[in-house]
Amino acid sequence: MAKSGEPLTRQRVLEAALHLIDQEGLEGFSMRKLGASLGVEAMSLYNHVESKRAVFDGVIELLIAQAPLPVHPNVSPREELWTIAHAFRDVLRAHPRVLPLIATSPLRTSASLAMLDRLIETLHQAQITGVQSIYALQCLVGFIVGHTLLGTGTQAVAGLEPGPNGPMVWQHFPAEQYPRLHMLLPEVAQWNADQEFDFGLQALFQGLFG
Repeated sequence: MAKSGEPLTRQRVLEAALHLIDQEGLEGFSMRKLGASLGVEAMSLYNHVESKRAVFDGVIELLIAQAPLPVHPNVSPREELWTIAHAFRDVLRAHPRVLPLIATSPLRTSASLAMLDRLIETLHQAQITGVQSIYALQCLVGFIVGHTLLGTGTQAVAGLEPGPNGPMVWQHFPAEQYPRLHMLLPEVAQWNADQEFDFGLQALFQGLFG
């Protein structure tokens, strides 16, 4: 509930919306619930946001703002994108139920577009220009979002119960039919999500930067 006398602002509405999505998922979100969490009627929200869609666009803006840009002036484009990729992944891992929204929504707010413009400029500095800069950015964002979704699993969907993971399933099938999977079982203990992310990011950057 809102504190007595505390004014309602767009920022407060968006922060409350992010918290509500974290708690109940996109499927449990409604403007009525958002208003209740702030101690106001849903109609009062429209003085600060145009629509439910505008709320979602603002939530994406909040998440982008939580991934700080590198502040070192002499960092290379590759280093800058590496830092941004890890920062954005950390933000998404903290808010897994927003992942479907991130994956399906173009950037629409001025603050979000400012970040997009900065990323395109960084790619241009690496001589990745024209439509190829769009391809490069889409591949980078797709990898970050996709890998994070794989890592968070059922956390991204409220109410979805997790099932057994891959290696647990492999053990129930005969080794003679799936010899490579069974051969990998002892290696699974060495698997590390952060190392896997870096492996994939390095492979992507090798294609982009050579």
